[in-house]
Amino acid sequence: MQILHNIPEVKELSLPTVTAVNLLELLIEPFGTLDKAHQFWHEYPCILICISKRDTLSTAVDSLSDELQDLIGLAETEPEFVEFLSGGYQLSLTIINDEGNGLYLVKPDNLTHRRTNDNSSGRQLGSN
Repeated sequence: MQILHNIPEVKELSLPTVTAVNLLELLIEPFGTLDKAHQFWHEYPCILICISKRDTLSTAVDSLSDELQDLIGLAETEPEFVEFLSGGYQLSLTIINDEGNGLYLVKPDNLTHRRTNDNSSGRQLGSN
């Protein structure tokens, strides 16, 4: 699992190359250019979490802070959008404030994760 606070280069991602290229195209698309995308991420920091097929989902996510676990839960249950990527992955985005900061979650498209004791939101969550 990777947690990034910038738009990475393809070689920095622990994803298959075809998936990483597809991901970067989608991250840049709303801004038109890589420079504009970098500028936005600098002004409005976003988080990119990449969970690879080699990761054990529950161990990886359970090791994160409660805040990140909650954001991953939102990315799964209330995303702004979900895009399917090459190589059997998906990208979801959750906007986390009015300025436009967001959490991008990349994970194998057949994995879901739900926390077992989430008392803050009233949701009953459990690993799938």
